[in-house]
Amino acid sequence: MNYLLFKLAFDAPVHFGSSDGALSLYSSDEFFRADTLFSALCHTALRSGGPDMLNRLCETAAGGSLLLSDAMPWKGEHFFLPKPMISAEHTEEIPARLRKEIKKLKWISVEDFEAFSSSVAGGAPFSPKEKPAFGIQQGFTKAAVQDGQDALPYDVGTFRFYNDCGLWFLCLCKEDDAQWLAELVTALGYSGIGGKVSAGYGAFHVEDLIYLDEPFDPQTQWLADSLRRESGRFLLLTTALPEDAALASVLEGACYQLVRRGGFVQSESYSEAPMKKETQYFLAAGSTLRRRFRGELFNVGKAGNHAVLRYSKPLFLGVSL
Repeated sequence: MNYLLFKLAFDAPVHFGSSDGALSLYSSDEFFRADTLFSALCHTALRSGGPDMLNRLCETAAGGSLLLSDAMPWKGEHFFLPKPMISAEHTEEIPARLRKEIKKLKWISVEDFEAFSSSVAGGAPFSPKEKPAFGIQQGFTKAAVQDGQDALPYDVGTFRFYNDCGLWFLCLCKEDDAQWLAELVTALGYSGIGGKVSAGYGAFHVEDLIYLDEPFDPQTQWLADSLRRESGRFLLLTTALPEDAALASVLEGACYQLVRRGGFVQSESYSEAPMKKETQYFLAAGSTLRRRFRGELFNVGKAGNHAVLRYSKPLFLGVSL
């Protein structure tokens, strides 16, 4: 099994709905989650190779031979991770200004992660080397036109990455599947990921594909080592939900937040009218756990012409928190 790091650069604004509420059209997250990625890959596989390629993708994921992380930001040569959800074991006094800075952080660079971990364990207070902005929120007014009716304007929230920024995600797969998955992600980039792709949003290209089994600098070495660490705490990199049998044990001693996952089924063959997917609440990426879990592919479309799968197969970093 190989760990692959896909570094994506976006060629257009993106619309990543948060799925946290009814107003997700009017704003955009700055990243996408693994279930969004898997769904987009399914559509791409069906367009590129028909039902056989789609079945290959779904069977590979269901068997645990394909694991995906959420997307995370990069800036220049620096990769960022979600700030861990953790309660400090020590209560050293931290200046109010620094405490507010840390509270506002969403992401921590790989280079800063050990310093953050040390501060949680009672070391020197953590002060991030930089607090980068990865892009800018934008809003556009669109018009919906239906037969015989006046145009109905509506607002769409988007996020545009700066030129030296983008998103990256991790993938664990069999060696024989690496090239196939790289081609699938490349094809996805042409059509785009997220919402409103028909309007040109979400298009990207793969700026770099890194095989973490061959690390070449301190960042990739740290990621490679942490992905294979089996002790300590585990930083969840995938917005995911444990299988029912493991849920109670996984939550024991965990620090986590819940994220609503919903949305509409995008398949044209599923039903004549738009239908919603089943709503679930997943553990957010950045949750810290004492136990790993396997996860599942959940069927969240049970009233249409075919199954609709929501991805929930996690990737973890072993961390010293």
